[in-house]
Formats: sequence, C-alpha cells, structure tokens
Amino acid sequence: MFTYIVRRLLISIPILFGITVIIFFIASKMPGDAVLAMISNETPQAEDLIKLRRGQLGLDLPIYEQYGKWMGQLLQGKLGYSFQSGESVNDIIATRLPATLQLMSVALVVAIVLGVTLGVISALKQYTWVDYTFTFLGFAGISIPEFFLGMVLVYGFSLELGLFPTSGMVTAGAPYSVLDNLHHIVLPAFALAISRTATFMRYTRASVLEVMNNDYVRTARAKGLNRFRVTTRHILRNAMIPVVTVIGLSLPVLFGGSVIIEMIFQWPGIGLMFINAVTGRDSPVIMGYVLMSATIVLASNLLTDIAYGWLDPRIRYD
Repeated sequence: MFTYIVRRLLISIPILFGITVIIFFIASKMPGDAVLAMISNETPQAEDLIKLRRGQLGLDLPIYEQYGKWMGQLLQGKLGYSFQSGESVNDIIATRLPATLQLMSVALVVAIVLGVTLGVISALKQYTWVDYTFTFLGFAGISIPEFFLGMVLVYGFSLELGLFPTSGMVTAGAPYSVLDNLHHIVLPAFALAISRTATFMRYTRASVLEVMNNDYVRTARAKGLNRFRVTTRHILRNAMIPVVTVIGLSLPVLFGGSVIIEMIFQWPGIGLMFINAVTGRDSPVIMGYVLMSATIVLASNLLTDIAYGWLDPRIRYD
C-alpha cells in the first residue's frame, strides 16, 4: 500500500504541472482587465495610471514570463499575490478555508449518515410504502438545484418563520459561541447536503439489494445471527464499497457546490472569495482556487482507493 501511495503521489506531479499550464493561460485570456476593474475611467490621467499599475503587477510582460514568475512562486509554496488587495493568496485562502471546510464537513457528515441510513432502510423495506416514499424523495432531492433550494430555505425558515438567520457564520456584534455558529450553519449545510443525501441513498439501496441475496448473508442468517448484526457486519460493509466511490467523488463536488451556497448565505468561505475574485478579475486568487480544487480532486481519488483496501481485504495494490 505504501508503494502504491508513493507511486500515485509521483504521478500527480506531472498532472498538477499540466493543470498549472491550463489554468494560467485560461486565466490570462479572461475577458476584462484586472487593472480596469480597480481604476475608474473617470480618474484623471487614467491611461498613465493603468500603464503604471500594469507594470507593477507584471502584466506588461510576455505571457511566458508571467507564467515563469508564477511557477517560481509555486515552487516556493506561494500562490502569488492578489491584484486587488496585494495580500498573499496563501493568506487569503488560509483565512477563508476553515469556514468552507466547516460547511463541507457538516454537509458531508449529514449526507452520509442520512443517505446510508435511509438507503439501508429502503432496501430492507423493498417495494413497501417506505421504499416508494424514500425513492420519491431521493429523485426530488437530486432534481432540485442547490441555489433554488437555498433560496427556498432562506424564504421559508428565515424570512417567514424566523427560525434561522439568513446569512453569516455568527450573529453580528455578538461574542462567538459554538451554538450560535451551529445555528447559522444549519440552512447552508442542509442546502449543500440534500442532493448528496439523495445520491448516497440511491447508491446504498442498490448496493444493499445486490448484496442481500449472496450466500454468505444467507449463511449468517442460518447461523442464527440477529438481523442487526447481519445487516451491519455482513451486508453493509460489503455494500459500502461502491458507495465509498460516490462519497469520494462527492468531495470535489461539495467543494465546487459551496461557491453557490456561500454566495446565497453570505458564508465567508473560499467560495465567496472566488466569486469576488472573478468579479474583480483577480487572476492570482482565481488560479489559487482552481489549483486547490484540482489538488482536492486528486487527493479524494487517492483516499477513495485507500478506503477500498480497508473495506475489502481482498483488494490489494501492488
């Protein structure tokens, strides 16, 4: 396993290099101009200011020289500096990332617990009203767009019922408390988790139904094991292998989906940072976000493969 992990990490190096080339040249061809986004057209001597600022940012250099400077910073562990604020992109992401990780973690835990639990129940109650109800709710959850669900939650639970706040991580002006933070995270986490819950439920149901009729399950029942033990130790563990694949692939999807949810709920994470960077044509921040997203995709694939070996001892990586 260790050799496999090292090999995968080494393979990721040229992949990441190719990604840096792609995202840099795409970012450099974005419509609009970062300097024009910062300087008003009504500013006196705007042309001189634009030339001066472009020179300060290095935007007057040939594209290959700009890429070389950026790669030099990457090799030092730096993602560059924001055009808008001049701050290090590393510091900007480090400030925003905890909020996004908190939102993603809560949403993922909720989706896994609810999705797997409801999927198992739906499979065990196959072709009953429980199964049909969960199936209908699953298709509804997959079909509803996250941004629409987020707006519905804000309108229903915040504006109409007043049960939850509409935005932010904590109450403005109030001292930080865990309960206040959890109160704010309920709606955005649920909006982000609902489609994943439906997906996990559908995959779990299908996988459990496939495993239920295997010989080792019938043998466990014939030995007199209680239903809970048969379900958890013999059915669920073997059924979780394809579900783990979906969960692993959901990590980058959650990371990308947080952009819309953070904008709707004004959650101060990297998704909101990315929207602001696109609006301001802040290329270093945009490239830092995309590069981090690519790294998360590679890492999630590796973690998924490792989880295979843990769930099924028959799987070996040479």
